[in-house]
Amino acid sequence: MKRLYKRIDMRKWLHDRAGDVAIDENLLQHSRTARVSRGLIQASVVIHVITPVLVLVTMLALVAVPVYAQAPGGSIFGGNDQTIGNGVREFIKWGRNLLFLMGVVGIGWALVNYTFEKNWAKQLIGGIGCFCFGGVATLAYSFSQGQAVNLDTSLGN
Repeated sequence: MKRLYKRIDMRKWLHDRAGDVAIDENLLQHSRTARVSRGLIQASVVIHVITPVLVLVTMLALVAVPVYAQAPGGSIFGGNDQTIGNGVREFIKWGRNLLFLMGVVGIGWALVNYTFEKNWAKQLIGGIGCFCFGGVATLAYSFSQGQAVNLDTSLGN
């Protein structure tokens, strides 16, 4: 039976395609940039050739990820139903602390800029905003701990 297609020698084909980059030999001898550029063009030809394989491997890897999530072998959170709640509380606590720290830095920066007669209002507004959002985060943290926040509406009477 006669072959209907010609077998392609991939190495020779790649070598021929990479060799298609025609740059003046005199320029290649004197210019480092020309040599680097030729190498980058040749690398792009190789990447262009292997792109279908890379796409296939990436697709298989992405399709396999949900399958691994379905596999038995233990629970994600270690059998503790409080893990998510504890994680949220820790995130709020760290966010609150970071906001207070940013408020201190922002107000300190505003004071330094005011001392040196530079623009200081944006830093002051940012620092006060961080303190305000830090207060809201503290309130949320208190609620997540199950603590009630008492509000005195009698104004001391």
